[in-house]
Parts: sequence; structure tokens; C-alpha cells
Amino acid sequence: MEGGQGIGYWNVGQAPETGPQPVIQQPQQPPPGAYHYQPPGYPQPVHHQQQTNTTVVINQGQVGRPPPRDWSSGICGCFEDMSSCCAVYWCGNGCYPCYLSSKLNESCCLPFCLPCYPWLIALRVKMRVENNIQGSIMNDCCYVCCCASCVMCQLSREHDYTIANPQTY
Repeated sequence: MEGGQGIGYWNVGQAPETGPQPVIQQPQQPPPGAYHYQPPGYPQPVHHQQQTNTTVVINQGQVGRPPPRDWSSGICGCFEDMSSCCAVYWCGNGCYPCYLSSKLNESCCLPFCLPCYPWLIALRVKMRVENNIQGSIMNDCCYVCCCASCVMCQLSREHDYTIANPQTY
């Protein structure tokens, strides 16, 4: 108020009976995509608008893996490959188990480390898992116990098949 009498007037930002008060304005953020004026001679800000695409993949089963396949030949397909059939017949209890282990990228000593036929069960399980072949460990045990010679021939044929037909399993 002026002079202490009458009606008082004051300016915006000035409280009554006090001196001038600073007016504080909060900086406002521009809405997304808005551009600001930049004085000449200053580089203009670069605004990048990001595009996002959403892809929904619905997958049933294991991700990225095709369904299990069958063996390329049956357990009794020994006559499809006469060379392995003869080798197993003549050397099935001697050097052929070492040869087969090496052929399947295992140690040639595997048949001696696991006597009798656990080594053959292990090789059959390995072949099934690496090549996405359907079956079970119980089936592997039954086949090896019933006809180990047929299993050796089948593993040799399956190895030759996977080399001739490379696929990602």
C-alpha cells in the first residue's frame, strides 16, 4: 500500500507491504515430437523417433527344435549295409566295438571301460540325442540286450546317414 492510507495496489509478483518478489517460472518440457526454436548459428537438435515393432511368436514344444525323427533304418536292417554286417559278425566281440566308438567320436577304449554292453547303450543314447531321434533309454536297453549285433550295425548305418545328409537337429 502506498503511504499507509487508502486502497493499496501492488504489481504481480509483489506481495503487499514488501519489496518486489521474483517471479519463478518452471521450465516446461515440450511434448514428444515438438521442435524448439534455436537461434541462428547454433546447431539444431536432432530428434530421432524410434519405431518399435512387436512380434509375438507362439510356439508349442521346444523352441527352435523340430519334432524327433525316426531312425534312418530299422533295427533289423542289417542287410542294407553288408560291410558293417560282416564286420560285426566277424569282429563284433573284438576290434569292431573300438572302431564303432571311434567312428562316433568317442574313445576307442570305451568298450573296455564299460564291459559287457553299457558302452553300447551309451553310444545309442548319444546318437539319439545328438540327431534328435525319438526313443527312450528303456528301448535302448532292450534293443542292446536282445540283439547287440543289430544295434552295432544300426549305429554304423545311422552315422553314415547323418554324414551323407547333414542337417541341424
